[in-house]
Amino acid sequence: MRTWTNMMAVLGLAVAVVACGDDGATSETAAPPPTTTTTTTTVSTAQLDAMLLDVSDVGAHWKAGHEVTQEDLAAFTQLPCENSAINPTIAERLTADTGIQFEPTDGSYKHMIELLVTGDPGQLSHDLEILYGAYQACSATVATTSDTGALTVDELTLPELGDQRFAYVLSDLESPDSEMTWHVRLAMVRVGPIAVGLGLTEILPTPGTEPQISDEEFVQLLETAVAKVSG
Repeated sequence: MRTWTNMMAVLGLAVAVVACGDDGATSETAAPPPTTTTTTTTVSTAQLDAMLLDVSDVGAHWKAGHEVTQEDLAAFTQLPCENSAINPTIAERLTADTGIQFEPTDGSYKHMIELLVTGDPGQLSHDLEILYGAYQACSATVATTSDTGALTVDELTLPELGDQRFAYVLSDLESPDSEMTWHVRLAMVRVGPIAVGLGLTEILPTPGTEPQISDEEFVQLLETAVAKVSG
């Protein structure tokens, strides 16, 4: 199975290297404004790794996937629209410290990845707000790609989780030369100095096919991931 980065490349989600400054959109329900907390909590690599999901958390239909690469650690800052790219400095701060990938045991075309990002709570909150604003800008457009035609970016509603949260669904629209449709769900939830990122990709056999994993099941997986970080 491909890594998350490989899959995003197929979807045409390439990062445009342009700076967007600090003018991210705000949302009270999806991405609260930065906190005023300035105390940094140091979390060791071993502690972070222990917070990651494992097979017992995600169910018997998943197994451990490929080792997460450096490209995978930066995957969630790759935006599907050039007009929504974020400042490279912010993208660097949002590069994950650790992560894990899962593949389906039945050989179906699915993939899941979890990433954990750490930082000063106030700075991390600000950076996630910028990332949220970039996805908001992208959701107002339809991104056209050379390989798969076009895709839509729609916000996914989340329950009250952590201190800050947002989620999106990226859907690959039917193109004349493609018999498959890509369906990607991405969520970010901050718990103090740690941001949990969860990505789930399904390759659907025909346009209009419902994904095997529902939005409700995706949210349940996200809740489990956040609970492990929250302690």
